Amino acid sequence: MKRSGIFEFGICFLVLLVSGCASDVAAPQTRPSSSGEIDTPDTWRQLTQSLHGQQIPSGDSFAVIVPRSDLDLESEMGQVPISAGIASKFYFYRCPCGKVKILGEFVVCDYETGDVLDAIRAGQFDVVSVAPILQNTRPSMVSIRFQAEGDGDDLVKALRDALDHTGRFPAQRGG
Repeated sequence: MKRSGIFEFGICFLVLLVSGCASDVAAPQTRPSSSGEIDTPDTWRQLTQSLHGQQIPSGDSFAVIVPRSDLDLESEMGQVPISAGIASKFYFYRCPCGKVKILGEFVVCDYETGDVLDAIRAGQFDVVSVAPILQNTRPSMVSIRFQAEGDGDDLVKALRDALDHTGRFPAQRGG
Protein backbone atom coordinates (compact mmCIF):
# COMPACT_ATOMS: atom_id res chain seq x y z
CA MET A 1 0.00 0.00 0.00
CA LYS A 2 2.79 2.49 0.77
CA ARG A 3 4.32 1.91 -2.64
CA SER A 4 0.99 2.87 -4.30
CA GLY A 5 0.80 6.17 -2.39
CA ILE A 6 4.35 7.10 -3.37
CA PHE A 7 3.58 6.18 -6.99
CA GLU A 8 0.45 8.39 -7.00
CA PHE A 9 2.40 11.28 -5.47
CA GLY A 10 5.09 10.87 -8.13
CA ILE A 11 2.52 10.94 -10.93
CA CYS A 12 0.90 14.10 -9.50
CA PHE A 13 4.30 15.78 -9.18
CA LEU A 14 5.21 14.87 -12.77
CA VAL A 15 1.92 16.29 -14.05
CA LEU A 16 2.61 19.57 -12.25
CA LEU A 17 6.20 19.62 -13.44
CA VAL A 18 5.25 19.00 -17.07
CA SER A 19 2.59 21.72 -16.91
CA GLY A 20 5.33 24.12 -15.80
CA CYS A 21 3.54 25.15 -12.64
CA ALA A 22 4.96 22.88 -9.93
CA SER A 23 5.99 25.90 -7.84
CA ASP A 24 2.88 28.04 -8.10
CA VAL A 25 3.73 30.60 -5.44
CA ALA A 26 2.84 34.27 -5.21
CA ALA A 27 4.76 36.17 -7.85
CA PRO A 28 6.45 39.45 -6.98
CA GLN A 29 5.08 42.57 -8.66
CA THR A 30 8.04 42.68 -11.02
CA ARG A 31 8.88 39.29 -12.49
CA PRO A 32 10.65 38.53 -15.75
CA SER A 33 8.34 37.27 -18.46
CA SER A 34 9.32 34.37 -20.70
CA SER A 35 10.78 36.95 -23.12
CA GLY A 36 12.94 38.38 -20.32
CA GLU A 37 11.12 41.71 -19.94
CA ILE A 38 9.96 42.74 -16.46
CA ASP A 39 6.23 42.79 -15.66
CA THR A 40 5.32 46.24 -14.41
CA PRO A 41 1.97 48.03 -14.39
CA ASP A 42 3.01 49.65 -17.70
CA THR A 43 3.74 46.31 -19.40
CA TRP A 44 0.39 44.94 -18.18
CA ARG A 45 -1.37 48.12 -19.43
CA GLN A 46 0.22 47.70 -22.84
CA LEU A 47 -0.81 44.03 -23.00
CA THR A 48 -4.44 44.69 -22.01
CA GLN A 49 -5.14 48.04 -23.73
CA SER A 50 -7.27 46.44 -26.47
CA LEU A 51 -9.82 45.37 -23.83
CA HIS A 52 -10.79 49.04 -23.36
CA GLY A 53 -11.45 48.67 -19.65
CA GLN A 54 -10.33 50.31 -16.45
CA GLN A 55 -6.81 49.04 -15.73
CA ILE A 56 -5.90 48.61 -12.07
CA PRO A 57 -2.52 47.45 -10.74
CA SER A 58 -3.29 45.39 -7.66
CA GLY A 59 -0.28 43.99 -5.79
CA ASP A 60 0.77 40.77 -7.51
CA SER A 61 -1.97 40.95 -10.14
CA PHE A 62 -3.33 43.39 -12.70
CA ALA A 63 -7.08 43.89 -13.07
CA VAL A 64 -9.07 45.03 -16.07
CA ILE A 65 -12.70 46.00 -15.41
CA VAL A 66 -15.00 46.38 -18.44
CA PRO A 67 -18.37 47.89 -17.40
CA ARG A 68 -21.52 47.04 -19.35
CA SER A 69 -22.35 50.67 -20.11
CA ASP A 70 -24.49 49.52 -23.06
CA LEU A 71 -27.25 48.17 -20.78
CA ASP A 72 -30.34 49.69 -19.26
CA LEU A 73 -30.87 47.13 -16.49
CA GLU A 74 -34.11 46.94 -14.51
CA SER A 75 -35.23 44.64 -11.71
CA GLU A 76 -38.25 44.43 -9.41
CA MET A 77 -36.44 47.02 -7.25
CA GLY A 78 -36.14 49.46 -10.16
CA GLN A 79 -33.16 50.67 -12.15
CA VAL A 80 -29.82 48.92 -11.44
CA PRO A 81 -26.83 51.22 -11.99
CA ILE A 82 -23.91 49.83 -13.95
CA SER A 83 -21.64 51.03 -11.13
CA ALA A 84 -23.25 48.34 -8.94
CA GLY A 85 -20.89 45.77 -10.41
CA ILE A 86 -22.40 45.13 -13.83
CA ALA A 87 -18.99 44.60 -15.41
CA SER A 88 -16.67 41.91 -16.72
CA LYS A 89 -13.53 41.54 -14.62
CA PHE A 90 -10.21 40.02 -15.64
CA TYR A 91 -7.28 39.47 -13.25
CA PHE A 92 -3.86 38.86 -14.81
CA TYR A 93 -0.75 37.54 -13.07
CA ARG A 94 2.39 35.67 -14.00
CA CYS A 95 3.15 32.10 -12.99
CA PRO A 96 6.74 31.38 -11.89
CA CYS A 97 6.97 29.17 -15.02
CA GLY A 98 6.61 32.34 -17.16
CA LYS A 99 3.03 31.84 -18.38
CA VAL A 100 0.42 34.55 -18.01
CA LYS A 101 -2.59 33.41 -15.99
CA ILE A 102 -6.07 34.92 -15.89
CA LEU A 103 -8.93 34.51 -13.46
CA GLY A 104 -12.03 36.26 -14.65
CA GLU A 105 -15.72 36.75 -15.07
CA PHE A 106 -17.81 37.89 -18.00
CA VAL A 107 -21.12 39.55 -17.19
CA VAL A 108 -23.34 38.97 -20.20
CA CYS A 109 -26.97 39.05 -21.22
CA ASP A 110 -28.50 35.57 -21.38
CA TYR A 111 -28.71 35.74 -25.19
CA GLU A 112 -24.94 36.49 -25.44
CA THR A 113 -23.89 33.50 -23.32
CA GLY A 114 -23.43 30.92 -26.10
CA ASP A 115 -21.26 33.15 -28.29
CA VAL A 116 -19.06 34.26 -25.37
CA LEU A 117 -18.63 30.65 -24.21
CA ASP A 118 -17.66 29.58 -27.73
CA ALA A 119 -15.07 32.38 -27.98
CA ILE A 120 -13.35 31.67 -24.67
CA ARG A 121 -13.37 27.90 -25.22
CA ALA A 122 -11.74 28.51 -28.62
CA GLY A 123 -9.01 30.33 -26.68
CA GLN A 124 -8.49 27.22 -24.52
CA PHE A 125 -10.02 28.84 -21.41
CA ASP A 126 -11.45 26.60 -18.68
CA VAL A 127 -15.03 27.58 -17.86
CA VAL A 128 -15.54 27.30 -14.09
CA SER A 129 -19.22 28.28 -13.80
CA VAL A 130 -22.16 29.77 -15.64
CA ALA A 131 -24.91 31.19 -13.43
CA PRO A 132 -27.44 34.00 -13.19
CA ILE A 133 -26.19 37.03 -11.27
CA LEU A 134 -29.50 38.73 -10.47
CA GLN A 135 -33.08 37.57 -10.23
CA ASN A 136 -35.96 39.03 -12.18
CA THR A 137 -34.03 41.49 -14.33
CA ARG A 138 -34.60 42.69 -17.85
CA PRO A 139 -32.45 41.68 -19.61
CA SER A 140 -31.49 38.50 -17.72
CA MET A 141 -27.82 38.65 -16.70
CA VAL A 142 -25.39 35.73 -16.55
CA SER A 143 -21.95 35.35 -14.96
CA ILE A 144 -19.38 33.25 -16.83
CA ARG A 145 -16.35 32.54 -14.62
CA PHE A 146 -13.18 31.14 -16.12
CA GLN A 147 -9.48 30.56 -15.74
CA ALA A 148 -6.75 30.37 -18.37
CA GLU A 149 -3.00 30.30 -18.81
CA GLY A 150 -0.66 30.76 -21.73
CA ASP A 151 0.83 33.48 -23.87
CA GLY A 152 -0.46 36.92 -22.82
CA ASP A 153 -1.18 38.14 -26.35
CA ASP A 154 -3.17 34.98 -27.17
CA LEU A 155 -5.18 35.24 -23.95
CA VAL A 156 -6.03 38.91 -24.53
CA LYS A 157 -7.04 38.12 -28.13
CA ALA A 158 -9.47 35.45 -26.86
CA LEU A 159 -10.92 37.92 -24.32
CA ARG A 160 -11.25 40.54 -27.06
CA ASP A 161 -13.01 38.02 -29.34
CA ALA A 162 -15.46 37.17 -26.53
CA LEU A 163 -16.12 40.86 -25.77
CA ASP A 164 -16.95 41.35 -29.46
CA HIS A 165 -19.97 39.08 -28.89
CA THR A 166 -21.43 41.40 -26.26
CA GLY A 167 -23.36 44.62 -26.69
CA ARG A 168 -20.31 46.40 -25.29
CA PHE A 169 -18.88 46.64 -28.83
CA PRO A 170 -21.95 46.44 -31.09
CA ALA A 171 -20.24 47.94 -34.15
CA GLN A 172 -17.75 45.06 -34.17
CA ARG A 173 -20.24 42.22 -33.72
CA GLY A 174 -19.97 39.49 -36.28
CA GLY A 175 -23.34 38.50 -37.69
